[in-house]
Amino acid sequence: MCLSRKSWLPILLLAAATAQADGYVVGIGAEGDSADGRAVTAFGDFGIGEQTWFSITANSARTEGIIRSNDTLYADVGLDHWFKPVGFRLGGSYWGNSDILDSRDLRATFYVRGGPGSFSVEYEKRNFEFDLQSDLLRGRTTKFSADGFGINSRLALGERVSFMLGGMTYDYSRNIRVQPDIDVLAFVSNSRLSMINSLIDNRFEAGLEFRFGLKSIDATAGRWQAAVDGGTVDSYSLGYLTPVSDRVDMEFRVALDDSDTYGRTTSLSVHLYYFGGS
Repeated sequence: MCLSRKSWLPILLLAAATAQADGYVVGIGAEGDSADGRAVTAFGDFGIGEQTWFSITANSARTEGIIRSNDTLYADVGLDHWFKPVGFRLGGSYWGNSDILDSRDLRATFYVRGGPGSFSVEYEKRNFEFDLQSDLLRGRTTKFSADGFGINSRLALGERVSFMLGGMTYDYSRNIRVQPDIDVLAFVSNSRLSMINSLIDNRFEAGLEFRFGLKSIDATAGRWQAAVDGGTVDSYSLGYLTPVSDRVDMEFRVALDDSDTYGRTTSLSVHLYYFGGS
């Protein structure tokens, strides 16, 4: 999953969980950072039956790499059903740039949700295809895969405060750090929206959310490790969610990423949510 989506996804799923069978949540978002990365997102979650929701997401991003700029696409569909108190989510997605590196992914999540909070276990299968960029090998491709396992949890610490903790680790079919046919310079960037940020060994994050009526503020901290060069990125973000009308919410988020390889970048994102249905 593209990391830029992590800010709004938990909010969207919680909103959908309380919607009626014919309810829906749709939205748009934009993100930019100090490394000249830019992204736009459109998404929706639709009630299609009692405790069942269908979700769809599309994202387009551009980052400035060391030797070239890169355009990436992300498309995702999913199905969620809650049996009270347990549920499952199934999904599939496409991510990347077909001229360099892309992946086709499948995932399955089992979760438990109740008054105190929620806990989920996730499995993801990623199938990558890399188009070799060197002059001698151009036109050839190499393929590899990754199995991801993760958990996510949310615990209410009181009426207004919740604690969030999650992580994911990946097992690659090839050690891509030592593969001479994978030219990192073809797509590496210090932007959090870069393709390198989706080739990760592991990621972990924790946060606190404070609610004030219909408004909320959350602070999160996380770390992820790149699979290509082994470098780590420490990430810190602050988000603010507020209603702007009876059916529209807006979220603002600022983030700081500190990479031991590529230095620091800051980013700002804005997302708009519309809640529909009876």
